[in-house]
Amino acid sequence: MIWRANGGKRNREAGVTIVFIGLGLVMLLAVAGLAIDLATLYVARSEAQRAADAAALAGAEEFVTTSYSNGLMTAAQVQMLAAQQATQIGNNNLIIGRSPDLDAGNFSGTCPPSATGSGGCFNFINTSDPRITVVVQKAMPTYFMKVVGVTTVSVSATATAEAYTPSGSTPPVTTQCLKPWLLPNCDPDHPVAQGDPEANQNCKFTSGPYSGQYAENFVDPNTNTLAKPGLTPSGVVGEPLVIKPGNPQSNTISAPSQFWPVFLPTNGVFECPNCASADQQNSTSNSAALYRENIECCSTLEITCGTNTVNPIQGDMTGPTGQGVDCLIHQGNQGTGQDTISLDSSLASPFQVYAGANNPYGFTSGTPISTSDSLVILPIYDGTPLCPGNSCPSGVQVSVIGFIQMFIVNEGPPQNSVNAYVLSVSPCTSGANVPGTTSVPATAGSPIPVRLIHN
Repeated sequence: MIWRANGGKRNREAGVTIVFIGLGLVMLLAVAGLAIDLATLYVARSEAQRAADAAALAGAEEFVTTSYSNGLMTAAQVQMLAAQQATQIGNNNLIIGRSPDLDAGNFSGTCPPSATGSGGCFNFINTSDPRITVVVQKAMPTYFMKVVGVTTVSVSATATAEAYTPSGSTPPVTTQCLKPWLLPNCDPDHPVAQGDPEANQNCKFTSGPYSGQYAENFVDPNTNTLAKPGLTPSGVVGEPLVIKPGNPQSNTISAPSQFWPVFLPTNGVFECPNCASADQQNSTSNSAALYRENIECCSTLEITCGTNTVNPIQGDMTGPTGQGVDCLIHQGNQGTGQDTISLDSSLASPFQVYAGANNPYGFTSGTPISTSDSLVILPIYDGTPLCPGNSCPSGVQVSVIGFIQMFIVNEGPPQNSVNAYVLSVSPCTSGANVPGTTSVPATAGSPIPVRLIHN
């Protein structure tokens, strides 16, 4: 009887283990499902931040490319263009295969954003440092969390970017990829009479219609600001300029030096196109091949506002100039094949670059493009004579007071002169020569840094 009773008890406990195992498996699957959902949401959050960062940087780039910082556009005009650019680039960065759904209509003129969902806002309080903030919000579907009634979880990310234009005593700018042509602080399109406070006494017209007059500055040395903001002819933006005369001695301005080509300081590290391979192998100190390499390639050495040492080049360098420019901008025979630029003052953004037949990045000729190898940066120096008399020392110290962004149109007659348009000017600051000052690196190919300042 006892054995039967015990046997009955054991029969009543049969299958309990299976129940516990089943419950354990359910809990294990629930935890595993939660972990998968959380991992997916973590990836989604990272991709949302990437989309916000890309959108903010693209929007801030519009502050530079439209020359807003040079007085060419109003805040309202550049806000619309920046919102459109941020929307386009941001929506190209998918979040787990889904669009961030940025809408240019959800960007407001002041921060924080007034609209809900993905959008952004602008901060123009400091006109020298315009900022754009992008907010990405996306409802992501869950998979295993649906079991407990959670079907979607919102992920969000915020990024703020600015176009930093130095002013006052703020940190100076340093930039890479400079081309080996020093521009004296002489604006040849804005002549003024002798005695005018805006005249640069080092820049006198010796011939032509303005003979006897003086050129204005690009950068006002007293205020460290752009002397002539706005669009040409009243301003400097869009101004045509010969940045390397084929024969410097034929220049109509008696600039502080007739020798504009120089060997810029370099760390020997260049990023070069294929057409510069021979110069990379054969360039030596102060050689024609090195000068061509300075033109064709991007030197990774950063040039800072303030005192720098350069090596002036005596002679016209006609052949190396033409060869280097042809390689840089992909110019073919008879001055064709390179990218082109149109300037239309009736448009909200007066500049549009178009791919040329020799564009190396796969764009069909005539396609509107946002960047080009024809975009270059040159240093503006204070005007101290580089070469006393008719000779140049091996090394000269110059004070870089700003950087100028140019679009090279071509090289051509006379004697392979290099022709370009001014797109923007970035003056240095009064903090440029302060020992120990930390410089702000500019984007390669731009005189104005575009940077994320918060994310």
